[in-house]
Order: sequence, then C-alpha cells, then structure tokens
Amino acid sequence: MRLLIGILHEAMYIANKIVGGCVNPLVIGMMLIAVGGVLLWRGWRKTGFGFLGVSFAWFWLWSTPMMYRWIGGSLEREWPVVMAEDAPKADAIVLLGGGMGANTNAYPYSEMWNAADRVWHAARLYKAGKAPIVIPTGCMERESTLPLLLDFGVPESAIVVENEARNTEENAKFVEKLINSRVEHVERGTGNGESASAKATADKRGTGDVRRPRVLLVTSAWHMRRSVLMYRRYAPSLEIIPAAADYEATVITGRPFCFKDIWPDTNSLFANSYIFKEYLGYWGYRLLR
Repeated sequence: MRLLIGILHEAMYIANKIVGGCVNPLVIGMMLIAVGGVLLWRGWRKTGFGFLGVSFAWFWLWSTPMMYRWIGGSLEREWPVVMAEDAPKADAIVLLGGGMGANTNAYPYSEMWNAADRVWHAARLYKAGKAPIVIPTGCMERESTLPLLLDFGVPESAIVVENEARNTEENAKFVEKLINSRVEHVERGTGNGESASAKATADKRGTGDVRRPRVLLVTSAWHMRRSVLMYRRYAPSLEIIPAAADYEATVITGRPFCFKDIWPDTNSLFANSYIFKEYLGYWGYRLLR
C-alpha cells in the first residue's frame, strides 16, 4: 500500500509539472498562433486571422505592467505588511524556497533572485526574537539559502534545513514532520528549561487539546494564498501565521498609472506568468484535490 501511495504521489507530481508547463500565458499564446496558422493554411482566412488577432491581444495584455498591477496586486493585498518587530512569537520560522540560486564552484556566493526578499525577512524575524529556529525548505536550500542566512547573521545552530521538498505541497508535509520531531527540543523561554511540547501540554492540561506548534510562514506575498492553503491542508498539526515579504506588485500599484503600464515588456510577461501559475495552482488544489 505504501508503495502504491508513493507511485500515485509521484504521478501527481509529474502531472502537476506537465500542466504547469503547458498552461501558462506564453504557451497558450503560441497555441493560439498555431491554430490561427493552421486555419489560414486550410483556407479559413476569417477565422484564422481572428485567432491571430486574439493571440496578439493575449500576448500584449499578459506582457504589460497593467496586468501585473491588477492580478498581482489582488494576491498581495490579502496580506498586509507586518513589521518584523510586530510579528507574534512562534516555535519556528519556515522559509519557503524559490528565491535563491545554488552556489557553485565557479561562483562561491548565493545567487539572489527576485524573491530573495524572503530570506532577508526570515533573518529579520529571527533577529527580532520571534522564533528560535529558521527552517529553509526546498531543493538545494542547503547550497543556496543557508549561506545567505549565515551572511545575514543567523547562527548555523539556529538553522534547520529541509532540503528535499520539490513543491509547496511537499514543503508542508516535510516541514510538519520535521517540526513535530523537533518541537520538544525547542525552548519557549520558560526559564526552567521546559520544552515546547511539555509547555504546550501543561497549558492545555485537562482540556484534551494540546497547543499546536506555531509557525511563521515566510514567502512572497503573491505566493502566500496558495502556501497557506497547502500548509493548512497538508500540515494540519501546525498553527500557520503568515509572514509575507517580497511585495513586488504592491510597489508598482503604489505609484500613479502611466503610459508604460500599457506597454509590453518581457519582465512583465515573466512576472505575470508566475501570477498565472499561482491562480492556476490555488484553484486546482481547491477544486480537484
């Protein structure tokens, strides 16, 4: 049975990757062009030119900052900015991977991508005393995020790397297992060496309800809706506290609308593709899983 479950899980992972790779603004636009070309070749000129016109409008729309202001801003507005010093205390800071590149022998430093703000925010929360450990989760986090956390002043003794998860669903499952196996070693500042699990049990003794480990979940604001869904569904033993960072669309929406917002550029197509994936992933899990 365990083998069968593993096979089904792997099949779902592969299917998600295929769907995610095929259903995005770039591929959809190319498919519209291909259909238009085939229709023209078959002699259906009016319909063929119609498809080509739709593909042109599609690419233009998804390549504009205006589209990013709209769909990206709608995701980020759900998670108002909370300063690190105002965040609640927790048992752990969970840092979702995806904002960093792995270092190599050719370049010994971590490579920061657009979402690397996540790493800096996790370090802020740790330095503000909000949790005793930081858990970077995702493939290659040991090689990429760990060195940057150290550069930001987080001691290695306070970093516990989950280096196997390949997507947000696995992030949730693997982090839950890791935290539940370690929580008795996490101090809650009781002053007498009492562990987190013992303190939680004492807090709820006689009620039959043990306090769940609290987690500050750090990821990009546009990624937070799907991340919270994944963690509440696949890590139910954890209490999730969103701690968003990387408000890229919010920065754009904070300035006045101007002409360049309707002019296409490659950076906007790239950013909008990420947002498209977020909506697709969120509703796919809500409706199909």
